[in-house]
Amino acid sequence: MTDSLAVERCVVELQRGREVVLTDPAGNCTVTLIESLTSEMLEAAKRSGQCQLILAGNRARALGHDTQGGPAILNIDEAARLSEVMQLAGLQTLDGPVPEDDRWESTPRAYAAAALQLARQAHTLPALLKYALPVGPGSILSTSVEDALEHEVDTSRLMVLSRTRIPLAGADSVELAVFRERHGSAEHVALTVGQPDISEAVTVRLHSSCFTGDILGSLRCDCGEQLSGAISKMAAAGGGVILYLSQEGRGIGLASKLRAYQLQDEGLDTLEANEHLGFGEDDRQYQAATTMLKELDIQRIRLMTNNPLKIEALRQAGIDVVDRLPSHAPVNMHNARYLETKRTRAGHLLHAECECSAEALV
Repeated sequence: MTDSLAVERCVVELQRGREVVLTDPAGNCTVTLIESLTSEMLEAAKRSGQCQLILAGNRARALGHDTQGGPAILNIDEAARLSEVMQLAGLQTLDGPVPEDDRWESTPRAYAAAALQLARQAHTLPALLKYALPVGPGSILSTSVEDALEHEVDTSRLMVLSRTRIPLAGADSVELAVFRERHGSAEHVALTVGQPDISEAVTVRLHSSCFTGDILGSLRCDCGEQLSGAISKMAAAGGGVILYLSQEGRGIGLASKLRAYQLQDEGLDTLEANEHLGFGEDDRQYQAATTMLKELDIQRIRLMTNNPLKIEALRQAGIDVVDRLPSHAPVNMHNARYLETKRTRAGHLLHAECECSAEALV
């Protein structure tokens, strides 16, 4: 039986910038996240035994090493400095040649997959330092490689924490309901606008959190305008529900989204930037949304979205999506390439005026 508590505690330890031990009959090892690594930690790790960099397959591919999607293990030179490790992990621009083939482990290792599984559940950059012995002070938490590989956070199990009504700029009557994942810290919010008739198909939007767009009004995306537009349209139509999901940056987190922005400034598109950091094109999941709809007693919906993957995910979960309503925002010189990438590469159903025009890029 999987020791879920041990895995969850190790995930939190990694988020805190500490190290954890992965136990295995083939031998134990220690891992810590690259994004919180310091020079002192790196030097101590190198003294403890063989140092290796564990990377996701997409990041390895960016460094010229194809793992066919599996994890990659790169041996770290004893003279390597923190800046080199950060560059290899994608946190800094690589200013030297890509690693030679003989620096990569040729045999897949279970501990690498287990370490990346912990990083994914911690919503951090999928890059870890592996070494032989713990180097930090105090007791070190551990979990088995097998348990780490088998453990999955069940985002479909939610508890309702609170409800209240609040007037918004685009709608006078809105009820907020806060849901928290039972096996995690993520909180999601259901905004019920007006008084939707749940005996009929309810207009629903799944909106992933976007700090830069929703709160700061960033012009790099269309998120803020999609959110405010959905609220206004639902209010005008008599009602609807917005599920505000804690899935920043297509599920990669705010810090990594800002890293992806920097890569976009250097020439990559939004999907390429995510892959360059080791993530997938879209790491979002929609089990929480399904649970929220069922908690609200909503089974038939008209989904306000441009993303066919959302429709497919909800239908597979048993939600009857009877219609799709478009969710468009104005094109500007800052978001034109982003919208064009979503249309041509991610398959979003954007109309002709969202096509990237020469005028929009001026």
